[in-house]
Amino acid sequence: GSEEYARVEKAFMLTLYDPTRGLHRNQFTIQSVERIQNMDLWNLYVAKRKSICGRKSPKDAQSLVRNWLFHGCSGDVTAKIIQGGFNRSFAGRNATMYGKGVYFARDASYSTYPLYSERDANGVQSIFLARVVVGEYCRGVKDALTPAERDATTHALYDSTVDNPQNPNIFVTYKDGQAYPEYLVKFKQDGNPPSHPAAGKPAHPDYRPNVFSSCYD
Repeated sequence: GSEEYARVEKAFMLTLYDPTRGLHRNQFTIQSVERIQNMDLWNLYVAKRKSICGRKSPKDAQSLVRNWLFHGCSGDVTAKIIQGGFNRSFAGRNATMYGKGVYFARDASYSTYPLYSERDANGVQSIFLARVVVGEYCRGVKDALTPAERDATTHALYDSTVDNPQNPNIFVTYKDGQAYPEYLVKFKQDGNPPSHPAAGKPAHPDYRPNVFSSCYD
């Protein structure tokens, strides 16, 4: 009943309607919402956010941050993420279409697909709501170990890669500290989605890339 719980629930449920895949919100039942409090991971994230966002004015820097993106995983991996953050060593477990990094989705309907958030013995799935400093991004390349160069004179790289720079559905990060696992949602969904979620979809009309008033909240 808290405002915080309602904010997380709304963000999670918002994009769980995809009639092209026979997916509806009433198929999903939240089992729990857990706030992660890991100061080591938080301090790493704040430092990386400051480094990347410091290139632009506070107003323009808002476009470099997403609060939140989704990351689905199996239940046995959640404790590792809570303790050690998102680890690129897991890259390739499900896909490397846009590079060998850590994958995040704009829409929960993507990350709740059972391939990415495997059901446990009780049918419960797990998904993280993550704060991610996506920075400046470019289109990802299959199996690439790093993003492309964004500045040929300094050889500076882009901060992340995406499926579509004009309408990113998928973001891939490559540096520790770029993402902080803020909430863990455990849920059940009825049935099996009949098809893999498609990238390139337009954003939900009510979607907000930053649910807070400032990227520094």
